[in-house]
Amino acid sequence: VHNTYFTLPVLIAMLSNHYSFLYSHPQRWLVLVLMMLAGALMLAACAVPLRLENGKLSPPPGHGYVIAAITLNSLDQHYPDAGIELVGPAGEIRLEARPYMDFIRAPGDEPDGNGKLHVVALPAGRYRVSELYGSWLDDWIGWRQLDRFPLDERFELAPGEVIYLGQYHISLDFMPSYTRTDMRRRDFNELKARRGVSDFSNIGAYIPPTPTRQ
Repeated sequence: VHNTYFTLPVLIAMLSNHYSFLYSHPQRWLVLVLMMLAGALMLAACAVPLRLENGKLSPPPGHGYVIAAITLNSLDQHYPDAGIELVGPAGEIRLEARPYMDFIRAPGDEPDGNGKLHVVALPAGRYRVSELYGSWLDDWIGWRQLDRFPLDERFELAPGEVIYLGQYHISLDFMPSYTRTDMRRRDFNELKARRGVSDFSNIGAYIPPTPTRQ
């Protein structure tokens, strides 16, 4: 089962001790199970399986696929997160990763990616990655820090096209930074092992050399 379906149930379990009706109810175990089940069913209904044809990614009519890896490392080992904002004909879309729930499967003994590989069907048109961001809990001051990096990565997505944007990696600490990397070896292994893709010949790459912030 893909870890997408466990996102809301895990969040409900983590937050349940903040809501008295969940832990003080006589049937609290049943209430918690029902809420977790409802969360899993909601995500299952929203999760659209990838379209494949002869092992290749095959976008829906009038759409293309965008592939992007969001990874991070952080001083906060509990609940850091990161994401990119994508702007285009589909509006503003955020692709996010939470390493305590997500990982990207690497080949062999190579380390897995600490984040999430997104494969998103989008209407054809012009797009711009406008921002990379991340947040983490600073234990010294007791609240979350939010780091943002403005981007201006523009590309055009044609109907039926599949574009790989590479890896967006953010380091969340007292001197935050980010890098852009081609991680096709790892990310294509993820697509093969967990998404059923066996032919990558129709995937193009757009990975601009974005410098780290000084």
